[in-house]
Amino acid sequence: MEPLEAKSYLAPFDPVTRPVFWFNDDFPPDTWSKPHAHPWGELAYTGHGCMVMCTKQGNWLAPPHRAVWVPAGCRHEWYVPCEARDCSLWIDQRVLLGVERFARCHVMKVTPLVRELLLHLTPQPYPYGEDARGRQVGVFLDLLLELPEVAQPLAMPSDHRLVELCTALLTTPGAATSLAQWAKRLGMSERNLARLFRRETGTSFRTWRQRQRMQTAHDRLKQGESVTDVALDSGYSSVSAFISTFKQVFGRTPGRVFRTRNGR
Repeated sequence: MEPLEAKSYLAPFDPVTRPVFWFNDDFPPDTWSKPHAHPWGELAYTGHGCMVMCTKQGNWLAPPHRAVWVPAGCRHEWYVPCEARDCSLWIDQRVLLGVERFARCHVMKVTPLVRELLLHLTPQPYPYGEDARGRQVGVFLDLLLELPEVAQPLAMPSDHRLVELCTALLTTPGAATSLAQWAKRLGMSERNLARLFRRETGTSFRTWRQRQRMQTAHDRLKQGESVTDVALDSGYSSVSAFISTFKQVFGRTPGRVFRTRNGR
């Protein structure tokens, strides 16, 4: 698909006199931006849907409970796999001086309060002054510094075709689409796809998908969801097969992992 130019690229940088500029864009599925850079840092966040941020330093996934920070001057592009609302912010990095992690790309966990502030601010008119919105921006910047950094769980590829493939695996972990089916969809031979996938991610398609499924399952089980529901949603035909794989990855069964963590 031909890259779409986001209207937000036309933001008037020169007249901006406030430390934060926001925008609110709706994008259709399978939208790629053009490679670009801008003089302010970007907090990439989607109110619904998700976004993959692609840079030379690596690629990062931003679902609604996470945001990706891109420092000023960093050349990047992004991919939206499904319909999404972009509620991102451009931030003058002078207000973040002295905080080392804002000099590099990274992912942050978005707390419920920060999410509500983002959803409240981004539809509002710009510019703002020393008013209620100005005070809300001040609160947001204070909270931004406290957001915990999240480690990137799996290597994301840089090839556009594989970005789309891996994003589909991340957003629909239970999908049973095989490597051969993906190769046909991407117009490649299965052998070439397997080689490209290993070169880009350092592991095989099967291993990458298994790790991704287990990480997603671990997060859901930690939230108290049932093993049966998580197993079936993860693409396993039986609970016993899921438990066996979970034990191979984490060394213990789900029951033992979460009983230990809960002190029981």
